[in-house]
Amino acid sequence: MHYKKQTKVPALIVAIVALLILAAVAVFVWTIYYAYNQEAVPQPIVQDDGPYLTEMPAFTPTPYAFQGQASIQLTWFSKPPFDENLQSLVENYNLLILTQKDEAVLDELRALGYSKSVPQYFRLDAINDPGSCTDEPPGNQVAYFAGDFCTISEQHPDWFLLDSRGQRIFEDTGYYLMDPGNAEWRQFWLERVEMSQTQNGWFGVFLDNVDASLGRVQKHDVIPLRYPNDGAYQTAVEGFLKYIYEGYFHPLGRPLYANIVSNRGFDAWYGYLKYLDGAMDEGWALDWGDGYFSKSEWENHLTRAEITQEDGKIALLVSPGDRQALLRQQFALGSYLLVNHGRAYFRYSNSTAYRENWLFPNYYYDLGVPVGVRYPEGDLWRRDFTKGSVIVDPVQHTVEFILP
Repeated sequence: MHYKKQTKVPALIVAIVALLILAAVAVFVWTIYYAYNQEAVPQPIVQDDGPYLTEMPAFTPTPYAFQGQASIQLTWFSKPPFDENLQSLVENYNLLILTQKDEAVLDELRALGYSKSVPQYFRLDAINDPGSCTDEPPGNQVAYFAGDFCTISEQHPDWFLLDSRGQRIFEDTGYYLMDPGNAEWRQFWLERVEMSQTQNGWFGVFLDNVDASLGRVQKHDVIPLRYPNDGAYQTAVEGFLKYIYEGYFHPLGRPLYANIVSNRGFDAWYGYLKYLDGAMDEGWALDWGDGYFSKSEWENHLTRAEITQEDGKIALLVSPGDRQALLRQQFALGSYLLVNHGRAYFRYSNSTAYRENWLFPNYYYDLGVPVGVRYPEGDLWRRDFTKGSVIVDPVQHTVEFILP
């Protein structure tokens, strides 16, 4: 009997095949694990919940009862001037806004004869980490006692606004964003503000950084875990405003103003106004830097200011620009004069110079009071006053003041 000779497989080949099989198994297991964990951790997906309003609704100001005493009313915020000339604030500004821990300045203003209420500046969106549990934090936010940040961080981590991977959202100025929809955070915020209002002689509050969209958050390349789109975030912010307005400010007649930022349309502005006594537009009539808006965008800004006042609210209109850009300042002031119905306050400045007191000669033009609303004159807009007129060209960005 003959046997067929069997060929032996070299041991090296067997080892290589085994390693390939193990590698394939490892890749398969890792794929399953990775897919599972990607499902478990929400990813930063931006959902566009537009369309956003790009044009204002049709609107005609109602004729006509001017509510103010002067055609130009100036506002100052939110810290005292660098030159410490408080007398100038008393003499030249119609609405002053200062900050928690500026109580000595508030007392001096009273001594100088300023009798109007002074709203108190607070951030709605964030708290400050002063660097240690014993350092004194700034007074522009509600965690204003030493140790507050440490206590909140340790005992209430759910108060912080978390990104899609559960991490806190930090601004490089030392502030952490907070969750506007968290009920306990809302309660703490209001308790601290009530305490300061009652104990320190303030009357009313000005809120900064009231977000109308996720624009500021997205600058950090993240999306909040609980708020994947603008609509969800707006709902939370509006709920926060409703809570503090109806729970404290409105019943007591204390004014509540807000700087509404990151506007991508007009819906959030009008939604928030239901729970405010006034709102600030910090980039009004002029684009940031040295830019200008298109004619239609500029007209939208004017109409929004008019609707805000028509609703019985205060419009705080802040136009950005450099001090030396006098033509830009004139255009901003002329735009303001077209729409001030007595509830609008104006400032021309920029975010690096808010503590500098810029007083321009045209703030003292004696136009009297308006005798009607603005009206078109060809491609221009005109408004007449008891002692003169103002004519604004929104394309060439020029203004003509017709004075007595």
